[in-house]
Amino acid sequence: MSADLQAIKIRRLRHIDLTSQRTPLLDRSVRRYRELSAIYSQPIVACYFMNRAFAKGWSLMKSTLIKTMKLRFWKRSDRASEPVDGLTGQTVYAIRITGGLGDAIIVARLARDLQALLGSGASFDVYFLSPKTIEPFFRSIAGFRESIHIDAFPTAGPHYTFSLIANQFVTFLNEHLKYRALLNTNPKVISLFGHVQAARKEIERYIVAHPSLDGSFADLAVRQGHTRNTYLHEMLGISYGGDALDIGTNPRTCEEFGLTPGNYITVHDGWDTKFKLVAHRPTKALPVQSWIDIVRELKAARPDLSIVQLGGKTGDDIPTVDINLKNKLSFAQSASILAGAALHVDTESGLVHIGAALGVRSVVMFGPTNVKWFGYPQNANIAPAQCGNCWWSTDSWMDFCPAGHERPTCMGSIDPLKVVSEALRFLNEEPVSQLGNPASGAARSPGASAVQRQAYAG
Repeated sequence: MSADLQAIKIRRLRHIDLTSQRTPLLDRSVRRYRELSAIYSQPIVACYFMNRAFAKGWSLMKSTLIKTMKLRFWKRSDRASEPVDGLTGQTVYAIRITGGLGDAIIVARLARDLQALLGSGASFDVYFLSPKTIEPFFRSIAGFRESIHIDAFPTAGPHYTFSLIANQFVTFLNEHLKYRALLNTNPKVISLFGHVQAARKEIERYIVAHPSLDGSFADLAVRQGHTRNTYLHEMLGISYGGDALDIGTNPRTCEEFGLTPGNYITVHDGWDTKFKLVAHRPTKALPVQSWIDIVRELKAARPDLSIVQLGGKTGDDIPTVDINLKNKLSFAQSASILAGAALHVDTESGLVHIGAALGVRSVVMFGPTNVKWFGYPQNANIAPAQCGNCWWSTDSWMDFCPAGHERPTCMGSIDPLKVVSEALRFLNEEPVSQLGNPASGAARSPGASAVQRQAYAG
């Protein structure tokens, strides 16, 4: 980490008010203005705030309309009328999940292992912004009842035996905890509550400021030997049951798109749509030219494997892939195709977490996010050659490089050759010699074509 970035992180720790229970919108806006003004010109800063204001206003308007419709639907449903806190001999709880698909996968593993501990007398609902998308993550878990829109949680939450808030941390909503019922039906939960409360004492400042200090917390957690995929279990005090999850993939999906399982590599250029951006591409995105180089080299080294692009609305089309399915599939179809891949290549994204749940190894390129915190040990986790790990060191880290570089140095410093070499290592191939310099005299992969050699010459 550069000295400048370290100074930015220290300044952030000092300046964020950790005594309040939340960070007001006005305070966050002032802090963001100061951060940007120290690096960029006033016209750029003004355009940033105008774009943010428009995006936020549109998002709030949609949220208000959706919330009204979702609440009316939920109140009419059978679940809403079910007397949760009147059930005898049962523990019915809620898990409110914030974040993206990767966070939901991690929470699904937590729910699976929590249910194994609590036994058949416990059941649960989950609340998320896109409830239907994450429902397959939980469907196979014993005791799962329903995935519900997160806007219904304030109305429904008090009726459960207890409620968990799960994101970077896992905490109990103390006001929802029905101690008497739990002492009678499932006293194990009281023990778990005590474990969480003890863990909170050391990290309360980060929980209060979430997500503003998530980067600083990740640095601390890594120094203590923690990783993202197991930390929630450790905080709750339960054993980790592994990465694998049954999320209901369909093997026939591969056949529908002319793919044979094991005979293709999936790639993904994209990011979470819920993170409102001003920039065309976020700081954590790999340059498109790097994607073009990676795919071209993979195709030359392994012409027997097809390259399939997955993804949704975000990201760019990679022109050198064999099959582009970006923004053409449902989530279930994407997961099914990912399940049949020989390898997945991606930046740090939700599809990497889904791949881990499906047993598919990935080559993952990291930039602003912490490679030691988010990386799965079975994957090839590629750290940037320069800078990196600036996640949440400023409020605008996804839009602008916190260190002030016009283009994010971290993602631009990732060598496509290294990515291809790691991919070929997983595919039991020798690494390529030198990207872009076939005249170096070192042996290239026998799959390289004359056209490709000419393209990289000079």
